[in-house]
Amino acid sequence: MIRRYALTAALLAPLLAGCVDRRFVVTTNVPGAQIFWDGKPLGPSPVDSPFDYAGNYTVTALAPGHDPLTQKVRLAPKWYMYPPFDLITETLYPGRIEDVRRIDLTLTPARPLSDAELLANGDRLRAEGKALPPSRVPDKKDAPRPAAAPGAAAAPPPSTTPGPSDPVTPPLAPGLPPGTALEPPARSGQ
Repeated sequence: MIRRYALTAALLAPLLAGCVDRRFVVTTNVPGAQIFWDGKPLGPSPVDSPFDYAGNYTVTALAPGHDPLTQKVRLAPKWYMYPPFDLITETLYPGRIEDVRRIDLTLTPARPLSDAELLANGDRLRAEGKALPPSRVPDKKDAPRPAAAPGAAAAPPPSTTPGPSDPVTPPLAPGLPPGTALEPPARSGQ
């Protein structure tokens, strides 16, 4: 008899198991602003996403014509997230607990920069570029050439324009790195 009740309880336990649905909703005053949660893109606002743990997070909102907004958010733990309540609510409680946290962000319109600010920013970036260390990747034109054998005629410098026997390479598609080979699409049905 006891075995029958134990077996019935073991079979029904997954059906009666509790569930805590934790998620957050981020809204902005600019519809469609891109939302980032701890540096990971979530999508355009309003956006919602599940979370597993309470804690401190960083939310960033970006929208054209508005200043970027980064805000620290604390998702405080609720009573059912503390032990031993978490065990009960996650596994034994027959109902469902829905925990929705709302985060509202207000973006401010970007102010146009004056000519003096643009020039100052350009000068600052130019100075930073000059202060960078030299590149470790040698240019192809600076690569050393193999030495010619004694008594052999010197090879002419390589030509930059294709000759009649040189194959003409097709232009690269935008976004492909140099040296990427493009292959024609495969034909179906043959």
